Amino acid sequence: MPKCDLKTRYIPATFAWTLLLGTTSLFFYFPCQYYLHKHPWVPACQGFITFFVLANFTLATFMDPGVIPKAPPDEDREDDFRAPLYRSVEINGITVRMKWCVTCKFYRPPRCSHCSVCNHCIETFDHHCPWVNNCIGRRNYRFFFFFLISLSIHMLSIFGLSLYYIMNNNKTLTQVEPIVSMVIMGIIALLAIPIFGLTGFHMVLVSRGRTTNEQVTGKFTGGYNPFSKGCWYNCCYTQFGPQYPSLVRPSKYIYKGGKKRREAMPGGGHSASAISTIATDTQHQVKTYTADNGTAHRPAGPHAHYNKLVWAAPSQLSPGREETEAELDGPGAPSPRLRAYAAPPTTKGIRSQPLPP
Repeated sequence: MPKCDLKTRYIPATFAWTLLLGTTSLFFYFPCQYYLHKHPWVPACQGFITFFVLANFTLATFMDPGVIPKAPPDEDREDDFRAPLYRSVEINGITVRMKWCVTCKFYRPPRCSHCSVCNHCIETFDHHCPWVNNCIGRRNYRFFFFFLISLSIHMLSIFGLSLYYIMNNNKTLTQVEPIVSMVIMGIIALLAIPIFGLTGFHMVLVSRGRTTNEQVTGKFTGGYNPFSKGCWYNCCYTQFGPQYPSLVRPSKYIYKGGKKRREAMPGGGHSASAISTIATDTQHQVKTYTADNGTAHRPAGPHAHYNKLVWAAPSQLSPGREETEAELDGPGAPSPRLRAYAAPPTTKGIRSQPLPP
């Protein structure tokens, strides 16, 4: 996708907000007054639907979609010339390639892709939506999906209520209220096919456990999708799965009482293994080095939580093989840039990032 000018990027999103707020306001101001006294529950229900549409639209627009911060300039710069273009991991028996991102300077995790418009790598990248002026990824996809569902219901209800109003006031079609109702119905009729089609398309993708990027590029077409666990599980995971923390500001997820606990621990607060577990489920466990005799492996900064991968559950990365610390630290060890779903250290009350299904 070509890069957009900074000024023109806001035009589609501004048009979408204006159209949504304009048509909804016209409906509540003109034809909805007919139902206010006869059927007061109609404006109440329509107001709830409108609030749900605007809330999900706002979250999809302004929420971090799952941006992985770029590597700092001083992070293993000497490895850039000898880093291979691809590295492979096995997920549920399927080999998935991780590509080296020349812009962000790390290996992209599975399902991650670099957006040329936002100029960032996005976890579980779906697509860049110009109508929300944001990427749709791991953290905001559910809100985008809920927005499409609620918007379709919103359009159908407004169209039906406007049509009912015109049918009961067909003798006064030259007045303002019927004319506005017909204009609203015309706008909805023009937008019905693309919006309903997009909603149905994403319903199919959710049931199959795919993203728009995977569907368009033809990944897993005619083959086994290692990230799908059945229609029911895929739908429940998309709508009610965990909300992952943002990697842009990992410090705000760190438990403030952790410092006191470390001071109370013997030996200055570092455990004997100096390994921090960043997942609570033993079947989705990933561990990273955090210190070695009180000395951190990686420089401090926004990428301090992207430490070297030590161990991952064999069922998630390499079935039938368990990596040990000696294997990964010995000759031929992977570069510290191999970042496989690393996350800020797990703290109380924060759910860490399991590998995707």
